[in-house]
Amino acid sequence: MCVFVLSASGLFAQTKVEIIGGDKMYGDQSKNLLYIVDNVVIRHNGVIIQCDSAIRKADEGIIEGFGNIYIYQPDTFTLSGGDYMRYDEASKTALVSGRNVILKDQQMTLLTTSLQYNTTNQIGYYTNGADILSEQNTLKSRRGYYNRRGNVFNFKDNVRLNSPEYTMYSDTLDYFAGSKTAYFFGPTRIVSAENTIVCNYGWYNTKTQKANFSRSATIYSDSVYISADSLLYDKKSGLGTGIGNIHLHDSTEHTDVFGQHGFYFQKTKLSVISGKPLAVMASDKDTMYLLADTFYFSNDSLNKVLRAFHGTAIHQSEFQGRCDSLVYSFSDSLIHLYNKPILWNGNNQITGDTMRISIRNNTIKTLKVTGNAFLASEVKPDHYNQIAGQEMINYFDSNRLSSVLVEGNAQSIYYLRNNETDSAEYTGVNKVACGLMRISFDSSKVKSIRFYTQPEGKIYPVREFPDAEKHLSGLDWNPEGKPLIETFTDRKKPRVKNDLAPVKPLIKPKVKKTSKKKK
Repeated sequence: MCVFVLSASGLFAQTKVEIIGGDKMYGDQSKNLLYIVDNVVIRHNGVIIQCDSAIRKADEGIIEGFGNIYIYQPDTFTLSGGDYMRYDEASKTALVSGRNVILKDQQMTLLTTSLQYNTTNQIGYYTNGADILSEQNTLKSRRGYYNRRGNVFNFKDNVRLNSPEYTMYSDTLDYFAGSKTAYFFGPTRIVSAENTIVCNYGWYNTKTQKANFSRSATIYSDSVYISADSLLYDKKSGLGTGIGNIHLHDSTEHTDVFGQHGFYFQKTKLSVISGKPLAVMASDKDTMYLLADTFYFSNDSLNKVLRAFHGTAIHQSEFQGRCDSLVYSFSDSLIHLYNKPILWNGNNQITGDTMRISIRNNTIKTLKVTGNAFLASEVKPDHYNQIAGQEMINYFDSNRLSSVLVEGNAQSIYYLRNNETDSAEYTGVNKVACGLMRISFDSSKVKSIRFYTQPEGKIYPVREFPDAEKHLSGLDWNPEGKPLIETFTDRKKPRVKNDLAPVKPLIKPKVKKTSKKKK
């Protein structure tokens, strides 16, 4: 085999072109062309080019190759599978096309139909779609470039990243193969068996499976989704962290929870939301609002539970309340209130050590008060109808108090009127103590009282009722404490969005442009 060393004018040939293989060669001196046929082997700048036949256009500094294109640099890369090649000697760039063009190195394999590849700076471009295989990951896009030295991919249009555990769809994606980190820009969706994540900006590390999602970031899981300005997610631990304008929605329970800070535990399906949070449970009849310092929402399919801790308040059109902590069980529609709860229903105020509310169709059916149970309503300033006992069961009709059953040390003070009109005067006061008491209400006013188990009492004329006896032990009248609806709706208003660019775990390397050297 003969080796021919050729050179072109200074503009094109920075290094010499060596033709080290070819069964036949002939030239056209008038056009300064060299034809090489069969088993072509050309070396230029440390890169080997092989093909079935080739034409070297010396005046242009161009080599055209035909059939079974194979370009390689030992221990660096191989570019094969092309039917046609156009190689620019000055820029050392090869344009290779064919049905199955393959660029391969130690990090990945790229499959496409047309690729432009610079053998010096080792940057490749494609515009007709490509598949990139890297370990267990496969990435597809319509356009993109690959910087081998920086080990960086840039993908644009119809980007799809497949791994054994998830599939990512995006408009634009930069992938750093060395750190296994993908940065995505524009509408992005990540689908796995556990959940689906959507956002517009962020990054995802395919090795550590940690991610940062921002701009309308949302995690969907079964009937629940949680969105925020920014979401941090660790797929291995299943921990998600939300920052700014958090919104948790459960379509099955018609429940929404809002806040500014949150955590989501994928394995236990527990969400923790703080930062002036608000819970809203809507129905056709009424809407229930809850607020607290912190909400814990357990999304167990068999027993969904919402827990509210510290500074808790509740509001519906017909009743409002406050307590330190609250537990709402969706499976049996029970609300438990703890640590000095207080409820207001119309003109009635109910207090006790603990309370249990039974809900049906988003309306109260019963309210059980345990320990120091007390119900009061003001008849005139500093004068109250009062009912007290160890345990009290309040029954409701359309969210309005209809009757009360009191057990254990039952006591009552009831102001009597000569008729049931609003203008009627109070004529006496009935004070009774017994073991069991039942009271009926009409439009939040006492209609009748029945006493059982050794009742003892006395009726006083209003003017003769002793001041020392007009308040039962435990009365704490507090109408000012009733929460207003504006307190709840203000928390639903979005705060300033955190639309900053995604926080990156590494500094994105810059791709240096290779300058042309003059001979």
